[in-house]
Amino acid sequence: GKDGKGFAKGDGKGFKGDGKGFKGDGKGKGEFMKGKGKGDGGEMVSSGKGKGKFKGDGQMVPAGQQQVVYQRQSRNAGIHTIEIYTPQFWFEQTEMEEFDARPDRYGPSVIGKYTKGIGQIQARFNTDDEDPVSFCMTVVHRLLERIEEKGFNETGRYQPDGVALGVYHAIGRIDVGTESIVDRSKSMKSYVMDIFERYGDGESNVEGVDQYNACYGGQAAGLAVLSWVESDRWDGRYGIAVATDISEAHPFFIAFVGAATTATLFFPDAPLAHHSQRATCILHRLDFCKPVGWHDMAPVTDGKYSVECYLDALDSCYKTLRKKVNDRELFQITDYNVFHTGGGYHIVKKAFERLLRNERPECRGSEREELTALRLHPSCHILKRVGPCHTVSSFLNTASVAMSQMQEALGKVIMVFTYGSGCAATMYQLRIDDIAYFDPLEVWFLKRFYKNSVKMNPGDAIPIHNIYVETWMKFEYKPFGRQKENPDLLHALEEDVYYLGEIDKFGRRFYHRGGIKARPLDKKYELPADTAEGRPTRKHWGPLPEDKKNKIEDKLTTVDEKRRQIEYDMTFDHEAEEGNYMEIGEFNDTYRRDQKVKILKPLPDRKQHGTTIEPDGLQHSYQIVGTWARRQSQEMTQNSDGSWYFEFTLGENRWEEFYLTQDGDKKRRIYPHVERAAKDGVAVGPHDGGQSHFWFLDCRERVDVPADQMGVPGDRYRVTFRWKKMKELTWTKLQGEVGEVDRSQYFIAGSWTDFELEELKPDTSRRKGWYSTEVQMTSLGLEFKLVRNEDYSQAIYPVPTKREDRTCGKHAAINGPDASGATFWKVDGVLGGVYRIAFFRDAEDCEPAGMRVEWTKIDDRPIVELEPTYYLVGPFNDWGQKDMRKMRHPPGDVSVFTGEVEIEEMAPDEKSPEKKKFMMPFKIVQHKMPTRCVHPDKDKCTQLMEHKVVMDDKGKDLSWHIGAHPADKAKKGDVFSVKLQIAPTGAMTISWSK
Repeated sequence: GKDGKGFAKGDGKGFKGDGKGFKGDGKGKGEFMKGKGKGDGGEMVSSGKGKGKFKGDGQMVPAGQQQVVYQRQSRNAGIHTIEIYTPQFWFEQTEMEEFDARPDRYGPSVIGKYTKGIGQIQARFNTDDEDPVSFCMTVVHRLLERIEEKGFNETGRYQPDGVALGVYHAIGRIDVGTESIVDRSKSMKSYVMDIFERYGDGESNVEGVDQYNACYGGQAAGLAVLSWVESDRWDGRYGIAVATDISEAHPFFIAFVGAATTATLFFPDAPLAHHSQRATCILHRLDFCKPVGWHDMAPVTDGKYSVECYLDALDSCYKTLRKKVNDRELFQITDYNVFHTGGGYHIVKKAFERLLRNERPECRGSEREELTALRLHPSCHILKRVGPCHTVSSFLNTASVAMSQMQEALGKVIMVFTYGSGCAATMYQLRIDDIAYFDPLEVWFLKRFYKNSVKMNPGDAIPIHNIYVETWMKFEYKPFGRQKENPDLLHALEEDVYYLGEIDKFGRRFYHRGGIKARPLDKKYELPADTAEGRPTRKHWGPLPEDKKNKIEDKLTTVDEKRRQIEYDMTFDHEAEEGNYMEIGEFNDTYRRDQKVKILKPLPDRKQHGTTIEPDGLQHSYQIVGTWARRQSQEMTQNSDGSWYFEFTLGENRWEEFYLTQDGDKKRRIYPHVERAAKDGVAVGPHDGGQSHFWFLDCRERVDVPADQMGVPGDRYRVTFRWKKMKELTWTKLQGEVGEVDRSQYFIAGSWTDFELEELKPDTSRRKGWYSTEVQMTSLGLEFKLVRNEDYSQAIYPVPTKREDRTCGKHAAINGPDASGATFWKVDGVLGGVYRIAFFRDAEDCEPAGMRVEWTKIDDRPIVELEPTYYLVGPFNDWGQKDMRKMRHPPGDVSVFTGEVEIEEMAPDEKSPEKKKFMMPFKIVQHKMPTRCVHPDKDKCTQLMEHKVVMDDKGKDLSWHIGAHPADKAKKGDVFSVKLQIAPTGAMTISWSK
């Protein structure tokens, strides 16, 4: 050859091998191979045979040496399949919501937060006999067996004889990514190598170790393996990237548990080929860490800041990748989107919408929902059933796309964004060139995901998972979770899953496939190291406990019993329940001698203060109170079968909420056990309670809205209520029926009216849908939000850039109508300026994108300041969250304001709730503005203390306390008059009297 890199043809002459391979470019027949060392008797043959791994155009055979080829071109490298493993225990998030709705946990407000809020359906979790290492071993071993069973080992394509390597010799690199490390030195990858050494006749030639950086470790492993396959040091074998993590959860946060691991198989000519460019963002951030010596598995984290870092990294990767592809719009060259999942579907959706706004800010309404369904939802099928799983999520979501779309995805492109706190992120594209080695999603669910799975009710899930949580920093430990909580669960151990057998006194971990249920390992798979290191094995962990006749049973009560229990909890009278106990005495706490413990004994004839309301057999009427009628009561009609119904027309929000009353009595409400409940939920009542609980008929295009429920303004719906044995409420859409949509009114709640409602008038100078009003800038400033139909649960408000912001400018995104509006628009202008505030809503678009808010200055006028107003706030109105109590002043005199408060029994110190006094804290707010809070300069202030009265926004923890001083002689039920005196200088004094 002219450049020494090849030979035209063999000439039969010997040469000195130098250990390097050559790329043949001449006419010689045969193969080029690499010899180890400096073989002396190498010879060039035109048609000889060798045992090397790669084919070429000529053959170099250094005498007596193993043959290997370098510089093999690997094209279209990427993913051939992804093996997924999840632990077998799981629960339904709807049942977890009901469990957490109990009074001793979070209460009824939690209903809907795990399902509709964060978008989860189920969650997977483990107990103490599994950990991230056992996950790794399980998923790799399963993958190897599947390759062998399904026969898709393609290493033969790169062997000289065309014969595939044995599966335990076909892997050239394994990298493991995790944030759940169990050893600061020994890698999880080394545990995985036990499989190859035992079943692969001592195979050890497998590159790679562990990668970690919070949730990014799995992706780092994937990119490392991909780079190896694409490199000139690739040797023709598969690469595997393992991502393994357990998102452990303490008992009060069990709803956020999740656990999974994936083994991703990389090779050339991949069905999911890495495509085009990729972009990375790595920064020094302190939003999340797990310091050495930290006392808990859980991290040190700032959740809100971590989300901000996630979105910042998303923006950075997007900009970089777009620049690399010559500023092409990424949405136009992408068909599916996969995102790292830190805490549930809601984060994924937020990230998707952020990218969508970057390129298509005009996209809104049904078009945006359609794009979300087509491009994002395919990635979320598994995520919603597993829960958060850190490094695993991007691989899990990629598999979800491939398994759910199958042949429909051919030729399309997936854009993947993966992230780890701290922070590190990468964005890249996968091109779907072929159907990967997956089962269709529905088949996989049946064959793998739910096969051998064990459904747990929340009450059983918490203790068995918490045993795992408490294994942190444990030594000389043997798992006991299944044995303790339910010995029958030992018989549910899976034969092809690795389980932890023991942690010895040095922290070394030992595993056995099949766990305690399996037999000892066959002698042919034993290693010299087992004896040399004194490794405990299956025989050291005792016999399997006897199998009982009663297998694993679902201990959940019947549906009717569950409904009755929920209604009992909802109607429980906690104050009345206190009368069911007698006090035995106060005693010193065993562990804290400075703390007193009050011992109560239940009375033998204690009364039940919760009830399950059963039918009384009497004739009643029923009314419905809904948003379509501005919450005015309307009579329901009785059917011949005894049920009651009401029909109404859907308004422009495309959602309505309602409750029922019995006999027109508002104290006999019938309402759902959760806020904004779907149909067929648990009905509570008739009962004087549940003021914030409504049935919520959502007809918008949403993931969780059934197709037959979706509708547009004018569609008709029927609500039906039955009460035979149990109360039932449901609704149906009346197909083909159309009604007249009532015209909406819009009101403005602004600082110039103490945030009282003032109607916006239709702006006849502009097209239909515009409303406006004119206001003057005073010292109060101009802050406002909007309200539909005088209903504060239908507020329209700006979305702040930072969560702590209370006000926003005109360019802020709009949200609503809903009850979550705690922010206001703020007009920046000059005193005396007159501004026209305008609002537009597209009646055919129910989404926030169909609304606009704007303002313009139209005049300058002499300032007319408003008369001052003051309001009392305290526990009696949840410090102004429920309402504000306006103080009065004599006609024409704004120097004296008075108002009344009633004394209650309460604990002045939250740390000692048992020590109660007759008292009432309060402070005063001017014009209902938090920035104008009138308060003392010290907390728990009495009128006899020397103090200053201050008006500013620093009074969060400072208030006056009526009854704190004995001179007040306050008793429960006493009414005190509070007086605010304002001197001509502006100085304020506060006093009160009974």
